[in-house]
Amino acid sequence: MDRRRWLQSLRGLPRRKGPHTGRGDLLRNATRFTLRVLVGLGVTALGFASLIYLGILHYYNLGYAESILPALGQGFLVTLRLVAVVIPLGFALGFFFGWARTTRSLLLRGLGAVYVEVFRGLPPIVLIFFSYLLTTLAILNISRNPFIAGDVALWMGAIALSFHSGAYQTEIIRAGLLSVPTGQIEASEAIGMSRWQTMFRVILPQAFRISLPPLGNEFASVIKDTSLLNVIGWLDLAQIGLLQVSTALKMDFNLVFIIWIEIAMLYFVLTFAVTKVVRFVENRYKVPGLEAAEL
Repeated sequence: MDRRRWLQSLRGLPRRKGPHTGRGDLLRNATRFTLRVLVGLGVTALGFASLIYLGILHYYNLGYAESILPALGQGFLVTLRLVAVVIPLGFALGFFFGWARTTRSLLLRGLGAVYVEVFRGLPPIVLIFFSYLLTTLAILNISRNPFIAGDVALWMGAIALSFHSGAYQTEIIRAGLLSVPTGQIEASEAIGMSRWQTMFRVILPQAFRISLPPLGNEFASVIKDTSLLNVIGWLDLAQIGLLQVSTALKMDFNLVFIIWIEIAMLYFVLTFAVTKVVRFVENRYKVPGLEAAEL
C-alpha cells in the first residue's frame, strides 16, 4: 500500500528532460517563431493590399505612391546600413561597460559609471552634432580635404548614436549579471572553477536570458533613433521622406500623408523583424523559472 502511494506521488513530479525533449522544444520554438513571422508578414501584406485597394478606388493618388517607392527604397537601404553598425557596436559597448561595472576593479567601475552618466545624460541629437562637428574640424585641420571630412564625420555621428545606446545597454547587462545569485558564484569557486570559467559557464548564460527582453526593446528603440542622423546629412529613410515632402507640398498637401504612411510601414517592417529575431533567441535559450517576465 505504501509502495503504491509512493508511485502515485511520483506521477506529479516534473520529469527530467532528455536530449530528445530538447530537440522537441527547439522544433516547437522554431515553429512558433515561423508562425509569428508569417502572421506579421500576412498583416503587413494585408495592410499594403488595403492601401492599394483604396488607391484603386481613388481615395488617394496611387500613381504618386508608386512613384516615390524607389527613392524610399534607397533610403531604407541606408537605414539598414546604419542599423547594421549601430546595434552591434552599441551591444559591444554595453557588454564591456556592463561587465566593467560589476568587476572588483575600482578603476573599471569608475570608468563604466562615467560612461553611463555622460552618454545617458545627453540627448542623442546633441551627441550626433558634437561628434560630427568635432570630427569635421579635426580632419580639416589635418588634411584639409572636405570630402574625407564629410564621410568620416557622417560615420562618427552613427558611432555617437551607438555610444548613446550602449549606455542604456550597459545598465541592462549590469542588471543581468547582478541577477545571478551569489550562492551559485560561491559554489562554482568552491568546486575549483576559475573566475573566467565562472563568468562564461555560470554567470553569462543566466544573465543573457534575463537581459534579452530589455535588449530587444533597446534594439527597437535605436532603429527609430537612426532617423536623427539625417540632421547631419545621412540620406536615410527619414531624410528621403523630408525631401519628398518638400516636393509634394508644391503639388498637393494630401500627398504628404502618403509619404509618411509608407515610411511608417517600412520602419515597422524593420523593427518587427529585429524584435522577432530577438524573441526567437529568447525562446531558444529559455529555461523554466529563469526567464524574464513576458513583455
